[in-house]
Amino acid sequence: MRYRIATDVVWMADDGEVRLYDAGSGEFQTLNSTAAELWLLVSEGRTVDAVVAETVRRYALEDTVQAAVVARDVRDFLDSLAGQGLLLAADAPAPGPSA
Repeated sequence: MRYRIATDVVWMADDGEVRLYDAGSGEFQTLNSTAAELWLLVSEGRTVDAVVAETVRRYALEDTVQAAVVARDVRDFLDSLAGQGLLLAADAPAPGPSA
């Protein structure tokens, strides 16, 4: 599975954080450095599995128990962003006017 950033989300990376504005809801968010790393990996078009693998490589490569926790947390976080409408399944049609 691959996510893409929703078209109504405006974002910028700055000083180790990512700042988001969801034009659909009018809400602003700031992602901390770890969440920002995940966002940037998604923005590169990586699959969820690739984002998980890279995060495990960075933070828990030597500890299989910790790697499982990191993998679960990354998936939960990405699913949470999708639940907020900030990320969409990459194969989902872009929102637009109804025909």
